[in-house]
Amino acid sequence: MTLRRLREPPGSRCFVCAPGNPAGLAVQFHYDDTDRSVQAEVCFDERHCGAPGYVHAGLTGAVLAEAMAWAVVAGTGQFGVTLSCHTEYRRPLRVGTGYLVRARVADVAGPVVRTTVECLAGQRRYATGSARFQALSAAVAARLRARVSQPAGGSRP
Repeated sequence: MTLRRLREPPGSRCFVCAPGNPAGLAVQFHYDDTDRSVQAEVCFDERHCGAPGYVHAGLTGAVLAEAMAWAVVAGTGQFGVTLSCHTEYRRPLRVGTGYLVRARVADVAGPVVRTTVECLAGQRRYATGSARFQALSAAVAARLRARVSQPAGGSRP
C-alpha cells in the first residue's frame, strides 16, 4: 500500500478538508495507489454531536461526500461537481471513535463519474454511499483553481 497525501490548493476554505478553515474539520485525505482508493481517518468529538454521544448524520455525510469528490480528482485527474449523492447509515457513529472512510471511482461514462464510499470501524460498516459527478472541462477547472489559489480577501475573476 502506497499512500499519497491529497492537498487542497492554497486559499481553499473547504469545510471538510481545508486546514486553513478554523471552523472546519481539517480531514486529511490520502490516495492509495495500490487499491486506487481515497482514504481518511476521522474521529469526531463532542462539537460534532447530533444526539448526545452520537455524530450528527450531516457531518458524516459531508465527510463521505468529500471523500467521493477526492476520488474523482485522484482517480480521473479531473474536477467534478456533484449531480447526486446518497448515503445509507447502517449504524450510528459514536463521538470519540476512530473511523476509516474509503472512496473509489466505480465507473466513468463520458463526463459522468460514479463513485462509492464506505465508513468503517474495524471490520464493521457504519455507512455506505454513492454519488455521481459531472467532470468539468479543463478550462473550467483552471478557472476554479485560479480562484481558489488567490489569497483570502483577494478579488475574484
